[in-house]
Order: sequence, then structure tokens, then C-alpha cells
Amino acid sequence: MTKNTVEGVYANTNYGNEICCLESPHKADTLILKSDRTFTSGYYGNGTYKVNYGILTTEIDWTYEYEFGKAGHSTYFSNKIYEKPKIILNYDLNHYYEKVE
Repeated sequence: MTKNTVEGVYANTNYGNEICCLESPHKADTLILKSDRTFTSGYYGNGTYKVNYGILTTEIDWTYEYEFGKAGHSTYFSNKIYEKPKIILNYDLNHYYEKVE
């Protein structure tokens, strides 16, 4: 993954799986990663993100405000050949954001 492929609009459309964790949306959501390292989301609201580019894995951490203070989420990208980039929310349940723009 590169900076240009990370930035963009991601959609959570496979949210109907069993609810596994509260920090992941289980409803339709759009996550927009902006070039200034901020994001917007219907589920998470507004916040900032940091990307760690590795040789085999690119990780992403985002931080946002919620009713009890600050919260964060750490995960990684899947960027397989012939597939759109995905931000994995739960690998075992096939729960992810997929890049749409």
C-alpha cells in the first residue's frame, strides 16, 4: 500500500455478521480517509489516523472522540491482487471496509 492507495472512501457493506466487538460498525457505514491524516465516518465520527507501512503488512490506527473520551482502533489493510483494498475489522468473520473510491 502507498499513501495514494490508502486515502479514499471505504464502505462497510458486510455488516450483517454476528456482532463480535463494539468497536466495529454493524450497520452500513462509510469511512473517508483524507490526505491530511484525518477521517470521517458515520460510526466513528471525526478523528485522526496513522499508517505504518511494512514490507508485508500495512497497519492503520485511528483515534476518535466518543461520549466517554478518546477511543482508538488498530487494524491492517488487505491488498490482494485483483481485489480492492480492504481495512480488516475482523478477519475470522470476514468483516471489513472495502475501498470504493
